[in-house]
Amino acid sequence: MRHARLACLLALLVLVSGVARGETAQPVPAGQDFGDGITLAQPIALADVLGEPDRYGTEPILLRGRISEVCQRKGCWTILQDGKASVRVRFQDYGFFLPADCIGKEAWIQGTVKVQTLSEGQARHYESETRGGDPSRIQGPQREVGFVASGVRLIGRQDAAAE
Repeated sequence: MRHARLACLLALLVLVSGVARGETAQPVPAGQDFGDGITLAQPIALADVLGEPDRYGTEPILLRGRISEVCQRKGCWTILQDGKASVRVRFQDYGFFLPADCIGKEAWIQGTVKVQTLSEGQARHYESETRGGDPSRIQGPQREVGFVASGVRLIGRQDAAAE
């Protein structure tokens, strides 16, 4: 009995310490998987990642947000948005793609942060594949904090305009 109480107390302390750091334990909901799927359980706020991208190194992390853009040619990249924060997501080894009609869906995306400088040509290419994009607005190389996904889970369809 004493061990059960101690175990409950320890579990409560772990939960409270996570809540104090702003973490909320929530299961990854069921959905449609792409790539290697999702193995992590605790998402990191996209704004935190963008604020300190070097902090996240090469270890896989889990992001959660809504799909706001998808490559309209192949589905070979997407934009994940969480509030005002957004990041371009490419897919590991060009090994999988997302459907072009998944804009507005909730997404859980597992992978690694990648900070890089895009050439003007590459940045214009991405802009040309974006709905309503204007490649002529791109001038010179562009620094980008991006994300390379090993797995994506799409959850239901939401109206992107409702955000």
